[in-house]
Amino acid sequence: MSDWKNTFERNRVIPPHSQTARQASGSSPGLQLVFKQIDGLHIKQSESPPSLQYQLRVTLFDSGHQLFFGRTWKSGSHSVSGTQGQSGRVLFNEVVYFHTSLCLSSVVAVVELVSLSTRADGSQDAVGSGFGLLQLFTGHADSSISQGEGRLSLFNGTPRALLHPTLKDPLQLNAMLSVMEGSQLLYSIQPHPALIPIMHLLPPNILVSGHDSIPGVVSSTDTGTADALRKPRLLKSFSCVLEGLRVALFPSMEVFESDLLQLLNRDCQNTNRGVDGRSVVVQERRLLVGVHNGWGWVEKPHALVLEREAGESGAARARGASAGSSFRQTSTDKLSDGLSLRGSVELKMMRDVAFSIVFQLQYVFSCPLAGDGQSAGAASLAAVEMCGRKFPWIDQPTLKYIVYCFFETPGPDLGMDLQSSGVQWTSATKPNYCPSESAGMEESLRFLFRTLSN
Repeated sequence: MSDWKNTFERNRVIPPHSQTARQASGSSPGLQLVFKQIDGLHIKQSESPPSLQYQLRVTLFDSGHQLFFGRTWKSGSHSVSGTQGQSGRVLFNEVVYFHTSLCLSSVVAVVELVSLSTRADGSQDAVGSGFGLLQLFTGHADSSISQGEGRLSLFNGTPRALLHPTLKDPLQLNAMLSVMEGSQLLYSIQPHPALIPIMHLLPPNILVSGHDSIPGVVSSTDTGTADALRKPRLLKSFSCVLEGLRVALFPSMEVFESDLLQLLNRDCQNTNRGVDGRSVVVQERRLLVGVHNGWGWVEKPHALVLEREAGESGAARARGASAGSSFRQTSTDKLSDGLSLRGSVELKMMRDVAFSIVFQLQYVFSCPLAGDGQSAGAASLAAVEMCGRKFPWIDQPTLKYIVYCFFETPGPDLGMDLQSSGVQWTSATKPNYCPSESAGMEESLRFLFRTLSN
């Protein structure tokens, strides 16, 4: 498994509620949370303080829609100081960073205290010991962040209680749940503008520590500090150019699109979403190209319009390819048609093994309108404008994708055939209208890759 895929699999997140996302502000301030210690923690007679370990787990929660989102952050394990039968203290001194545009009073941080113990077989047992709701934002435009130090009271039970229908209002927690008497978490929250230069590498709503590895950011081991995000530094970047890009699909572009439209029109008939029995047509073919660091897009992907090569001879394709470099010949060169990009695209890369170039093949469909005195051009334009409303499920589906791991593929200075480099088109989804489920050796994406000197 590639470094990019490992990073991608580890950093999947739950998106916020769609209605909450629409209320997002334009800015995304960086925040720093410091969890210092818990005082007044009751130690039971059956518990042995030297072997007892505690951990904090923090998750963002939308109280308005009762939804956890983002990704749960976990602290290290910390021992408790104190004697049996008395109150104890756990020193955490853990720092958490994140940024979000959801600066709403309904967005809070759920902090759970978890006790860790070791089973007889050596595995670890984690048991929830209580939780609290940390108010992050005031809801006021002039001072949205609830900055400063504070003490957070903890409730007995599990944070899953927040999903109960009777607890839609967090203010009802005091009436429905019992408080852990004497136990309080000392914390502080403040803005962290130092995150601004790396926000394009760290997606919003992801809580991280200074020792977490973020592709594109100099790690704490390289900086020699325990917290790389206190004053984060970026890795050196360089520019690269993709040229002579050409797409071929199995068994040919004509057959692929014919099968695609046949299945798509059949879906329209089966779901009664067609327009007076008219057939859906291909309006546009696009290729989304962007740099991804395993956490998210480094910058907004380029949406490139692909052109058909139907009827172009092999000699003409050879002349076009020789303008930049000679590609290795594959079985796809025998096809009479394909999709190509006229021009080039420039991307910014960083020297990190998790940085990869992601290609997404998209088709834009429409249903031509006829009659009402409209010309063919006007009907086609109206079809494009109504496409997202009439056919939201077939507007711009991503049919296939490729992840090109730049630092794991040999010979990046040469014209590459991704299929021969062990990378093939992959079906993004398996809807009824995706006709090619086994690409085999006939599908490829070829391009010339070169770096630009800084």
